[in-house]
Amino acid sequence: MSGPLDPVLAAGRAAHQQLMLDACTITRAGAPTLDRTTSALTPGSVTTLYTGPCRLKSQRLPRDRHAGERLAEIARYEVALPFDAVTASRLQVGDTLTITSSGDSRLVGRVMSVMAVDFGSTATAWRLTVEDTN
Repeated sequence: MSGPLDPVLAAGRAAHQQLMLDACTITRAGAPTLDRTTSALTPGSVTTLYTGPCRLKSQRLPRDRHAGERLAEIARYEVALPFDAVTASRLQVGDTLTITSSGDSRLVGRVMSVMAVDFGSTATAWRLTVEDTN
């Protein structure tokens, strides 16, 4: 569908993609299988859903979670992918995002869990909410 906002959205999406200086990979683990003889679980195969540029931005409200008697703080981030990013399968809550390249070397190798996948026809990027699982 075409409309009067198309040139503005195209410019906004191109500008936003120039801010995507990080790179990430999004994966999904397959269902584990149970060996009924040994009762051992074998992890399912991992499928890569997306590899490419992204922008990681901290959300200012970390979430507290109790782990036993210990209070753990969970960091939340917004991840922006190019608006027209193509994934091998529809992204969903529980997928795993790994930062593979970043101007902040402390982020490289960080593993995060997808908590929400947002959509919007007038968005300048495809946004995900992730939680740091490290």
